[in-house]
Amino acid sequence: MSGKTIAIVDDNQDLLNSYSETIKMSGYKVKSFTDPLLAYSDISANPKKYSLLITNFLMPKMNGLLLATKLVEINQKLKIIIMNDVYNLKSDYKFKILKKPISVSTLYKAVNKII
Repeated sequence: MSGKTIAIVDDNQDLLNSYSETIKMSGYKVKSFTDPLLAYSDISANPKKYSLLITNFLMPKMNGLLLATKLVEINQKLKIIIMNDVYNLKSDYKFKILKKPISVSTLYKAVNKII
């Protein structure tokens, strides 16, 4: 799918593996992270490399909304999907929110619609 790279961030390794494999099978390049601080470091150092960030909301060290907000300020073209099962999220940015649990087919459809 045109060589676009997608970053996926989730502290749950099993979910991260499942989501990553689904996206890879769709033809995208995927870089996955269990640590949002490492994701921030990598993505901010290579802002044009990524077309989409898919991130869990509730994670240790940095929540997904803060991660997404910081990264979209670096690259306004970065598309964002936040996976959330706890809170009503409000932001000045238009992020796509998917309510957990998320099936792989729902994630696949959301990714293809956004990209």
